[in-house]
Amino acid sequence: MQFNPANTNISMALKVDDLADTNATKYPLAQKARAFNTALDRAYSLIFSFTDTKNYDDRNYSTLPQGTYDITAGERNLTVFKDEDGAEILKIHLVMAKDTLDNWYRLEEMDIRDRDAFEIAEGDEVGRIDAYDWVGNSLVFDKSPEEDIAGGIKVFYMRNSTYFDADDTTKEPGLPAIYHMYPIYYAAWEYCSRKGLQRASAYEKKYLEMEQDMKKYFSSQTITKNTRIAPMANNVW
Repeated sequence: MQFNPANTNISMALKVDDLADTNATKYPLAQKARAFNTALDRAYSLIFSFTDTKNYDDRNYSTLPQGTYDITAGERNLTVFKDEDGAEILKIHLVMAKDTLDNWYRLEEMDIRDRDAFEIAEGDEVGRIDAYDWVGNSLVFDKSPEEDIAGGIKVFYMRNSTYFDADDTTKEPGLPAIYHMYPIYYAAWEYCSRKGLQRASAYEKKYLEMEQDMKKYFSSQTITKNTRIAPMANNVW
């Protein structure tokens, strides 16, 4: 479904109006967009809570969830918290570095709080970086690089969802199509709850049920296959 397209049959905004018995005057597009965005944040918090070997990404992005950064001689800290589209980076899956011979290698992830991570916390060695920790908005390396290497760091990450604006038309939620009703039920619940309408409880039940479904869906994803419902087999003798 789309936010507010000319084709009214697939309009998220009009579906909310149908459910909440409202209209664009009583429930303006800006308010609907804010409600949809709140729902997307809730959905992402669920996705983020489960191991997803498929490395989920919002379907509205046209770029891969990865970024390339320069290595600067003497700089042990590298700011990494937003991608080139301005999306917040929520989780880092992998960091790779390039040596002076243009060979890529994987950096070891360490926790600055661990005893074994002394180099990350207090080290002053200069040389090829081998490990990192993500602290606040920065990658902190175990060594200070001795040379500048353009595009010498590659980061693979999970980023935040894309959001709706009031003037969007054909934009879709970044969720799988089977969950496009989730932000709709949430927005309808938000309006009905604010107005004290009895149907609010029904819509709250709907979006909470969909959250449970999303938990099962995203926790069962793998790179090569998705969990499918299989028919029960009966042996006939």
